[in-house]
Amino acid sequence: MSGFVTFIPHYLVWHYTRAIKDFFKVFRNFIWFFYHFFSIPVLARTLFSPFRRMGEQYKEGLDIEAFFETFVVNTLMRIVGVVARIFVIGAGIVTIVLAVVLGIALFGVWILLPAFVPTLFLMGITGINI
Repeated sequence: MSGFVTFIPHYLVWHYTRAIKDFFKVFRNFIWFFYHFFSIPVLARTLFSPFRRMGEQYKEGLDIEAFFETFVVNTLMRIVGVVARIFVIGAGIVTIVLAVVLGIALFGVWILLPAFVPTLFLMGITGINI
C-alpha cells in the first residue's frame, strides 16, 4: 500500500509537468507536419504559376491567331493552377484549425484526467449512475 501512496504524488508531478511539456511538443510537431504536408509556403509562393507547368510556347513570327491561342491556353492553365492551389491551401488551413481545436480539447481532457479516477471510484462505491 505504501508504494501506491508514494506513486500518486510522483504521478501527479509527472502528469502536470513533463507530460504537459511533451504534449505541447507533439502538438507543435503535428502543426508543423500539416503545414509542410500541404506545402502551404510553396503553394502561396507559386500561386499564379501555370498548373503543373503546363502551357504553350509562343511561336516565332507575327501570327495573331497563334499568339491569342497560346495566350488563352496559358491563361487557362494559370487559372486552373490558382484554383487548385487555393483548394489545397484551404484544405491545409482547415486541417491545421481542426488540429488546433482537437489539441485544445485533448489538453483540457488531459488536465482533468486525474480527477476522473477518484470520481469514477466514488460513483462506483455509492452506486451513482450516469
